[in-house]
Formats: sequence, C-alpha cells, structure tokens
Amino acid sequence: MMKKFGRTMLTVMGLAVAAAVLSSIPAHASGPNVIANGFSAGVGWFTQLDPNNPFSTELVVVNVQRTANTGYMLFYIVVDFGGGFSANGSGSIPFSSVNVSGGSVNTAKETLTLNVNTCGLDPSSFTTNYGPCGTFNLTWVEMPASIGGSYATRGDTQFTSPGGSKVTTNGELVNFGALVTGTALGYDAPTPTLGGLTQQTNVTVTVTP
Repeated sequence: MMKKFGRTMLTVMGLAVAAAVLSSIPAHASGPNVIANGFSAGVGWFTQLDPNNPFSTELVVVNVQRTANTGYMLFYIVVDFGGGFSANGSGSIPFSSVNVSGGSVNTAKETLTLNVNTCGLDPSSFTTNYGPCGTFNLTWVEMPASIGGSYATRGDTQFTSPGGSKVTTNGELVNFGALVTGTALGYDAPTPTLGGLTQQTNVTVTVTP
C-alpha cells in the first residue's frame, strides 16, 4: 500500500512541477544541450500563512534543472490563494549553487542541495518575473523506491505549456521520490515534504519558445 501510495504521489508531484516549470520558462530559452550524467530536482508544497485564515494559503513550486554538463537553471512559482503574494522567476544559476552527493540513485543515499540568493544574480541571465527575489536553501534526499516510488523513461518526452513553450528530452531518465527540507523565499517546507530527484544519462534537452 505504501509503495503504491509513494509512486502515485511521485507521479502527481512530477506532473505538478512540470506544469509549473513549463509555464515559467523564459521565451529566450533554447537548445539542444547534451547532458552526459546529471541530476535535476523538483518539489511543491502548500503553506498557510495565517492558521486562522483558510484563505491565506500559498502554493510553492521549485525546480532545479540540469541544462548542460556545467549548467543549471532554477524555476520557481508561488501561487497566492489569498493573504500573501505571488512570485515567479527563472534563469541560469551558478554551477556552485547546486551540490550533488551520494553516487547514484537506487541507493537511498543520493542528495541534491540548492543554496542560492536570486537577488545577487545577473539580471541578464536570471529574471524575476514578478514578486520578490530571495534565498533558496533546499535539500532533496532520495527515498528507497519501496517507499517513495520510482519510474524510468527512455526515448523522447515532450511537454507543452499553456503558452506554447515546449521542452523535449531525449535519453534516459530515472525518477525517484525524495524527502525535501529547507526554505524557499522564506517559506519553510513542512515535514514531511515529498519531492522528486531525476537522474539524466546521455540526455539531450531542447526548449522551444
């Protein structure tokens, strides 16, 4: 039962993150970029700013995408359901902002850490579309597949955003559930928060505005 639940949650979270990321991809994004071996990560959670106000809920979605052998992009969106603010930003971040350890997936040891302040990034490569810039300090720790679920894809995968942007990947992707801790723009990830880790092997990524 837990295994089925974990896989279901991983699939739902993956679709939610993909939809949010695609809607925030800047028009100047392009490709193709070849990734020999790398990791990407995504997470989304709901937070209530005022426990006495059911309309003060925010949805926070963060995605760290490996775009080249020496490059990462950060996409984030905060959706306001009343009582807070909305925010959205996307673009390149320093390679040193992301640290990956643990070897490979399927060991329950893979860890990806994001630590970046978007306020200090070059506006020509990172765009704060609306809302404030700020600090992202998040850690993804891989869960055993028997608990968090996993799935693998090979070949072409294409997502199309409501605005028409397309992200096409070709290669091997292995996705695992991950426990996520930390903060994004001052929003604490509740305990527990389930996200996803994706290992990319010989993958070509093309973004079409």
